[in-house]
Amino acid sequence: MKLTFLRCIFRLIVLSALCLSGQVFAASSVLVWPVYQIIEADQNSSALWLENRGADPVSLQVRVMAWKQENFSERYADQTAVVASPPFATVAPGQRQLIRLIRNTPVAPKTEKAFRIIIDEIPSPLNASAQGQAKAVVGLQLQMRYLLPLFLDGEGLWTNERTDIKRDPASATKPVLKWSVDNEGGKMLLKIRNNGTVHARLSNVFWSANGNNKQGVKTMVSGFMGYVLPGQEMRWPVPAGVIPGGQLNAQIADNTQPVVIPRGE
Repeated sequence: MKLTFLRCIFRLIVLSALCLSGQVFAASSVLVWPVYQIIEADQNSSALWLENRGADPVSLQVRVMAWKQENFSERYADQTAVVASPPFATVAPGQRQLIRLIRNTPVAPKTEKAFRIIIDEIPSPLNASAQGQAKAVVGLQLQMRYLLPLFLDGEGLWTNERTDIKRDPASATKPVLKWSVDNEGGKMLLKIRNNGTVHARLSNVFWSANGNNKQGVKTMVSGFMGYVLPGQEMRWPVPAGVIPGGQLNAQIADNTQPVVIPRGE
């Protein structure tokens, strides 16, 4: 992944809503960056920033979960290899909070470990004075959740450029991918397996005529499709009307040219 990710700022996305009355109150506006986190073998931690762009204080919980893929599904579990410090923070309007992601244990050489950073907004009773009520009530609140990837790299591999180290981009460790098509319940699913030692971040996926990524293009996904962790396989529904065939192309890192993913059995 390019370091442009490190400057990216994304708004928290709404995953759930707590509904206890018919009233609706605006959610806080929190910016989070960088959205792509890596801790390499020679590093002990990484920095995560939270910024409150709203008009009210916002309380947040930050957790780091182990991340696995099994049976084409994402699995998260408690772990102690990486911790967030502090795990809770209240950010005043217009202020920023630094969260340190601290590695507690080393990673084996030429191994990548995957984690998810989960940032949850902690709901609080809303001040109801503006509503003409005598005491605070809890209305319909949008509870925000943001999921970020975090990867720990062992010695002997790297996937992301750094400003403090000069190294040949050609020496970066890359995923080893194969694709095939599954048919399940009358629907076609694109299956991609990663036999490499590092993850693949797939985006802008399309089929094209062999040897030409501009002719006979059939779009699978425009934009981000998903991750495939080392040694795992994931599936995505093929859009209606698209018949897989020819050469599968995809970006496996941001701001890079598409690469050809060979077909497997």
